[in-house]
Amino acid sequence: MISRRTVSGRSRLWLLAVLAVGCSRASVVVPTQPVEAHQFQAKSGGVSVGVDPYISTDRVTQTFRGGDNFAGSGVLPVQVAIENGSGGEVSVDSRDFRLARPNSLPGAPISANDAFSLVKVRMQYWALLPVIGGAVTAGRNEPILKDLESRELREATIAPGGTATGFVYFQIPEEQKSLAGSLMVVVARRSTGQELMFEIPIEGRRDIPGSSASVETVGSTPPPKPVPLDPKNPKGPTRIDGTGGGVIIRSPAQ
Repeated sequence: MISRRTVSGRSRLWLLAVLAVGCSRASVVVPTQPVEAHQFQAKSGGVSVGVDPYISTDRVTQTFRGGDNFAGSGVLPVQVAIENGSGGEVSVDSRDFRLARPNSLPGAPISANDAFSLVKVRMQYWALLPVIGGAVTAGRNEPILKDLESRELREATIAPGGTATGFVYFQIPEEQKSLAGSLMVVVARRSTGQELMFEIPIEGRRDIPGSSASVETVGSTPPPKPVPLDPKNPKGPTRIDGTGGGVIIRSPAQ
């Protein structure tokens, strides 16, 4: 015979399980924006590309389910928008994209499923509960996987006047806090087989909310100009204030 105390205990366990699953925060819908609204842009042959790296811890946590695990797992989501203003179709396959970081070989994207394997919820205190533990973990992980998959930029053919947009996921070292000096490489192909390659400088920091700023590429605004440290000596050392908050000092010989 099962005592009331046992039944009551099991009820409490189920309640804890339900609460644990319910604690999963809903994802935020990221509105589709034109290329001009993205942080970093490039244009060639009538095709425009905009990219926006979600490296800020606050930003990625507020946007993605399970986003609080992204930084510690090295997962970097990059939003990409491609507008076809040419007269013919262009195709894109995010598997051809690359993230080039200083002193590193260009890195290929990882799939939504691979990103999920890095950020998924591991067994925690509820793992001690028979049957319930596995159900709770699965209940919290399923929305994370669906969220990553639904946002992923997939292979697409873009008609003239059309747009393709979505996220591409990369894995970077967990200790990397800044994207300064990095390049996002986006590849598009015309129906004739001609390849269009866009090498777009990007930047941003984990510890600065929503940190990113436009860097000059084809069709973008000019970069900051050097300013003489001594106004009376314009040929002397100069200072350049970087968009990400950095400062570059150059001597006349550079």
